[in-house]
Amino acid sequence: MYECCTEAIVLDKEDLGEADARVFLFTKSLGKVVAKVKSAKKITSKLSSHLEPLNLITVRLVEKNGFQVVDVLSNRKLPQSELHILNMVNQLSAENQQDLELWSVLTGSIDLRPVDFQKQILSALGFDPKFASCQNCDRPRPDYFSLLDTSYLCQICALKSGVRQNCFKLN
Repeated sequence: MYECCTEAIVLDKEDLGEADARVFLFTKSLGKVVAKVKSAKKITSKLSSHLEPLNLITVRLVEKNGFQVVDVLSNRKLPQSELHILNMVNQLSAENQQDLELWSVLTGSIDLRPVDFQKQILSALGFDPKFASCQNCDRPRPDYFSLLDTSYLCQICALKSGVRQNCFKLN
């Protein structure tokens, strides 16, 4: 049995059965972690309010047949505008891979404009927009990043393909 106490950002939360929940955390020491929270949906749950997306927390995790949240302490809440970016991190990051660069970008994001923050996150995940071109027509400086196929698209190709609603605008 392994126990770890670390800082984490809550990326997402979903129901698991009648009373439990599953949380997606990006931790400083373990990277992305999926953990079970027992009795999270019960009215007497101490942990539930701390484990909402956008919360920066200190969490104690125990690994025994997967991670389980044992204790939580909230530190602060991230701006609401970062929710779609946390969804991107949840989709694109690998589990149990420590990434201190991505951690520092996520926790130091308060002073950045949303577009600059998206570019820094993409860069930390290995999708640097500086070196990208449109997947379809090879135009430099693409306007969109598609989560569906992790590709870059220019304005024209994004309109033609109709995937703009599943894309992040870069400019």
